[in-house]
Amino acid sequence: MKKSIKWIAVLCLFALMLQACGSKKTNNGNNISPEDEVIDDPTTVTPIIKTEKVTISEGELMDKISGGWIGQMVGVAWAAATEFQYAGKMMPATSMPTWNPSMINNAFGQDDLYVEIPFLDAMKENGANCDPSYIAEKFRDSKFALWHANYMGRENLLNGIMFPESGSYLYNYHADDIDWQIEADFLGMMYPGMVNAAAERAFELGHIMNYGDGVYGGVFVSAMHAAAFTANSVEEIWRAGIEVIPEGTEFRTLLEDVVKSYEAGDSFEKNWRMLETKWAGNDLCPELPGKSNIDAKLNSGYILLGMLYGEGDLDKTILLSTMCGQDSDCNPSSAASVLGNYYGASKLPEKYKSGLDYVNTKFSYTNYNFNDAMQLNISLTKEVIIREGGTVSDGKYTFDKDIVYNPVKFEQWPDGVFVYLNLGMNGNTVSFKELTPYSKNEKVLGYTLDMGDGYVFNNAVPAKYTYAKSGTYIITVTVTGDKGTQFEMKKVVNASLAEAAVLDTMIICNVLSPYGGGSRDIGIICDGVVPGVGTSNDKLQYDTYILGDPHGNPGARDAYIGYVYLQKKTVSQIVFTEGGHFGNGGWFMGGTLTIEVLNNGKWEKVEFTSSPEYPTSGNETGKFGKSYETFTFTLDKPVSCEGVRLYGMGGGGAAFISVSELVVK
Repeated sequence: MKKSIKWIAVLCLFALMLQACGSKKTNNGNNISPEDEVIDDPTTVTPIIKTEKVTISEGELMDKISGGWIGQMVGVAWAAATEFQYAGKMMPATSMPTWNPSMINNAFGQDDLYVEIPFLDAMKENGANCDPSYIAEKFRDSKFALWHANYMGRENLLNGIMFPESGSYLYNYHADDIDWQIEADFLGMMYPGMVNAAAERAFELGHIMNYGDGVYGGVFVSAMHAAAFTANSVEEIWRAGIEVIPEGTEFRTLLEDVVKSYEAGDSFEKNWRMLETKWAGNDLCPELPGKSNIDAKLNSGYILLGMLYGEGDLDKTILLSTMCGQDSDCNPSSAASVLGNYYGASKLPEKYKSGLDYVNTKFSYTNYNFNDAMQLNISLTKEVIIREGGTVSDGKYTFDKDIVYNPVKFEQWPDGVFVYLNLGMNGNTVSFKELTPYSKNEKVLGYTLDMGDGYVFNNAVPAKYTYAKSGTYIITVTVTGDKGTQFEMKKVVNASLAEAAVLDTMIICNVLSPYGGGSRDIGIICDGVVPGVGTSNDKLQYDTYILGDPHGNPGARDAYIGYVYLQKKTVSQIVFTEGGHFGNGGWFMGGTLTIEVLNNGKWEKVEFTSSPEYPTSGNETGKFGKSYETFTFTLDKPVSCEGVRLYGMGGGGAAFISVSELVVK
């Protein structure tokens, strides 16, 4: 059906739009711009400047930066095997892997380290205080695998959504994830003693891939690093990290909860339990299910727990940060990096240094070995010291150490519903790469996809849609929440062909840009090719596999695939040929497969019989028959509908389905 006539008046205006934009409607129907949706501190706080002069030798500066790099390598390498193995439960101390000096070199292949290199490289070329756009460009052009906020931030940059919108909750539903927290260690080590400057720079750069609490993760870590150069105690370090976070934010409140429990004399276990009870369910990431949590503030809380109860002991700090679970290699990495910076490499236990390959091994996807990365970090640190008013004389660096810490800007992801939309245009055909409704503190009731030519999809998105005639069209996605709010995302597309053939049937699927070995062309599910049972060619199938989590945790999403029709169609039977089965999925989890039909914008289940019977129990490879097996689903009675789909939970550890052919009769 057509949109309301009120939109006709604004079509010309939106036709000039070059970028996506969003707006939110409150219960009273008022439009609110994305800028207004940023929740700012209602008071204006004048920063307090209070410093004291500090002098350290060049050797000490190099020693501390080297210690910081070694610390983060040790933490991530030691705890790598535990990552997300303990979600919602504490890891027993006895489950900590045994440290071997050669383990440290495994860190060269960790994204916790190599993602930092493009930032350093951009600063090498353009200066330590270069415009964030230079760093965003380096990040955009990186080729290594990314996940969560980093992945979404890079995708946004590649699609023309530039810094700082690339990290905004309006365009990045991973905005609160841990990513910037993980990779901010190098930045804090560029600002010795200059806590406030480190925090401000971390807040600025963090918006490449994060927002709000996600940015504060990097601010927290960077500030602790800056303090570690000149601190007289570990307490001075973590207090600096807390004080640069604005009061009233969820991030600051969580950290204060940890400190209150600690100062009340609570045990490590009791403090952890408090976090689990109060905060573990607070995670907006749509890809980690159940008790898994990759939210920056909870994982920063685990860093703080390790530092509080570790009492300055590196081994104990790493162990406790790991025992907290969740992202249990990144958290000890950051904690150990801060302590490594505090003590310096010369004071670290020999077992952490003796196996390190300083020269021959390079960080993955880079041309930097350990010495290269460290020396670049040191040269940028020297540049910052001089730019911030410090002096260099006879191999000694004198600079102003902050003794009062000022919070960065107040910023929080607002409540409401939103949508992520990513598409491409070729001729008259729109290809949808992703359309994901999401929310904070509100349930998504449904959404509409208005193609701008009079056709509206309800609670479904086609893989492709073709316009009949050339012209400029405004695609509008409207998401509705259960508290009465609506959010709209608009994109302008230009159809370039005078006339085009329009299909009356379009494919829908929960994943429109899959990874893995299967075909990237979703049209393979209706090409008429039905491979023989047991075929092993995965190019003959379409997989709903995504890189939501690199460690095989199931995605917090259901899986579906089917068709929508421009004209109603009577459906009586569906012939479904599965694709291959893998160790981590490729089927509908036992007992979850249903058939749904679309009418009047609503998907409803229909009864059917299966021949042969589709497995109804279990979730392991081998329980779902052979690859490329065909199942015929016959509806109890024919149904006239606007669409039909197979719907259920994706199977295996990676929660995905594989489809070779899907025929509706």
